[in-house]
Amino acid sequence: MNKNVILVMALPLLLDADCATSADFGADVSQSPTVLTGPLIAGWNPVRGEAAYLFAGQVDRATAGGAPNWTVLTVGAQINAVNRRGVNQVVFGMATEAWAEQGSFSMLTGIEATTINREPDNPWRKISLWSTFKNRPDTDYFSPLPDPANMGSQALRIESQPGTGFERGIVFAPIALHRSRTLERPVAIDFSEISDDEIGSVDIIRVRKDVSVRYDPVSRTFRLVDTSLGDANR
Repeated sequence: MNKNVILVMALPLLLDADCATSADFGADVSQSPTVLTGPLIAGWNPVRGEAAYLFAGQVDRATAGGAPNWTVLTVGAQINAVNRRGVNQVVFGMATEAWAEQGSFSMLTGIEATTINREPDNPWRKISLWSTFKNRPDTDYFSPLPDPANMGSQALRIESQPGTGFERGIVFAPIALHRSRTLERPVAIDFSEISDDEIGSVDIIRVRKDVSVRYDPVSRTFRLVDTSLGDANR
């Protein structure tokens, strides 16, 4: 992408004190950002044979201003959607759709989340899709609340319209996993960071509401549990 034609827009978070703001994160607003107080709606119909972008931007950091390592965020986009007290509706932080209309034989991707690491000696985390759950602003990260407020929470949900559905749920492509200098054998699904106490108290797979697969960290074995039969297992 030609950086000379990239549109860079700074949109600080105009939220009240009970939600995160640019000041809470120590955000850099030194370049006189464009502040909008209403919706931004754009649309166009590309006709040329190059990539077409509706919104494009790049924040390019060449210095951290002397800040200690791993203490400053560089964020391409921050988008928040908030319902206040008494508003009992539906909230989407972001919704994206990739369409192929009738007669269009296009390859569709709803979201591409990519990490690009060009430093071979960089040992730190590289997470392409990070699903997190919170019950308070990041400014209160180290102040856990007495109630987790996590009823009905799901890290990943696969769902389709009635009468259709995904042909396959989770697919590993031919080139997906690869060993590293620190891990000789790649891992498809990894529970190793969970403590013995925690992994012993969860259902690894729930087949039905009363049928699940559990792991016993003491005997290091899996067992099929049917609670309808008095916690019988086989």
